[in-house]
This record gives sequence, structure tokens and C-alpha cells, in this order.
Amino acid sequence: MNTLKISEIKATPEFNIFYFAELNGSTRVEQSLMVSLEEHWNKWLPFLKAYRLEKPKNGKGTDFLLLFLDKDVEDAVEEIWQETPTEGLAHHNLAITLIMSAAQSLLPELEEGKCAPLPKPGEAALAAFKSLGLEWNQEGTVSRQYAVFTPYPYSGGCEVCYLEENCPKSKLRK
Repeated sequence: MNTLKISEIKATPEFNIFYFAELNGSTRVEQSLMVSLEEHWNKWLPFLKAYRLEKPKNGKGTDFLLLFLDKDVEDAVEEIWQETPTEGLAHHNLAITLIMSAAQSLLPELEEGKCAPLPKPGEAALAAFKSLGLEWNQEGTVSRQYAVFTPYPYSGGCEVCYLEENCPKSKLRK
């Protein structure tokens, strides 16, 4: 089995209020929520992990980008959700905004509205996940709620995606 070299890389997410508002289904954001969002964004940034999973120089296949927020962020969102569901949803959408902004900082094509396709990981990617303390679920996700796993650099959309048959965005285009 070929092993993938795991290299930590620097993602530079920037908060995009328009992207957040679209995800959150809101046309305006109250000042108190903005303060909380800024506080949590800054608090959660250190929990962002970004890795390049690189094939051997003479190996076949592609490199991958793996981004995820540690479980601490999932727990924080759940805690907020238990206190106030509306705030919980907003902070859940903040975590999504953070992970997708990080992906966009590394894959500019995503800023153009293209999807980050989810490839089906091979044995080498599964081993890389395991070495990072993650597991692949049969639903097509890693064991972190806020994560992106996609070819790196960008190499296509639906045609390389594991979720194409079940993707609502893909079905809307047909």
C-alpha cells in the first residue's frame, strides 16, 4: 500500500458575513450575535486543523486536502445549542463558515461557487485519517462534524464526488 505523506498546512479563513447569513437564513444579524460570533470565531481558530495528504512522488493518484475542527468546537456548539437553539444554530453555521472559509483560502475555485467534491478514500487515505485520530464513516464522512476532505489542488466537481447520487445540489442542476 502506498502511504500518503501528511503535511500540516496553513489555512487563512476570513469571516464572510454574507456567506454566514446565507447559511443561517438571515438577512440581518443582531449586534449581540455578531459579538458572540466574533468571540467564537477567534476562540475556534486554533482548533482548525489543515493537512495535505500527499501521494509519493512517483505514486499514482491524487493529493488531498483535509480540514477539520477539533471535537472541542463540536462540544461548544452543542453546549450553546442546549442553552438556546437559535444561538446554537447560528454557531453551528459559524463553524461551517469557518471550515468552508478555510477551504476557500486553499482552493480559490470554491470561492467561485464550485463544490468541494468528496472522493471515496482509498486505503492510504484511511490510514492517514487513522494516524490523525479520525475514522471514515460509511455515510461518506470523517468522524468530525465540521470537516472537508477533497482533492488538492482542485480537480473537478460532481464527476469525482462520492456523494453525487445523494447530493441535493447535484440533483438541482439536472
